[in-house]
Amino acid sequence: MTPQQTHFEYLLRLGDNALILGHRLSEWCGHGPVLEQDIAMTNIALDQVGQARSILAHAGKVEGNGRNEDQLAYLRDAWDYRNVLLVEQPNEDFAFTIVRQFLFDVFNFYLHEALRESKDEQLR
Repeated sequence: MTPQQTHFEYLLRLGDNALILGHRLSEWCGHGPVLEQDIAMTNIALDQVGQARSILAHAGKVEGNGRNEDQLAYLRDAWDYRNVLLVEQPNEDFAFTIVRQFLFDVFNFYLHEALRESKDEQLR
């Protein structure tokens, strides 16, 4: 695998994590325990999908095959997604969703701290 392919795969992992988690969180839209939590969860979902869009757009440029963020997000087979299993777990109840979000946020915090040293300026 070339460095460019490795970089592309890494970006897919980051983008897919954000995309799948964003979609899982969006399932709470209109179903949260109280209105304030419903709106907050929907906003976090939108943030995740927006982050996925940015990362997948960058991945498309790195890949160099002319695919854009929409093609990378929605025109792949299920086995081509590279997200961690945590983000695709179904929403059992609101407490489960909050714990999943906490665990992912802790992971993401340290990941983004490390990405500040990345050679890829888009990820800094």
